[in-house]
Amino acid sequence: MPLTRRELSVLSLAADGAPVAEIAATLFLTKGTVRNYMASVIRKVGARNRVDAIRIAQGAGWT
Repeated sequence: MPLTRRELSVLSLAADGAPVAEIAATLFLTKGTVRNYMASVIRKVGARNRVDAIRIAQGAGWT
């Protein structure tokens, strides 16, 4: 599992359809930090975008 606990939290909220602003408010982060976490997740799992990253993580049973 290449993702950190925080990256999984961000990805899980994104999988539920939460926009960046809502994820940031829920996790007490800035919007920029949420975007950085999402970019890290996308890179780590080899995804093309946020939706692809969610699909990959769910397929692997991480979320």
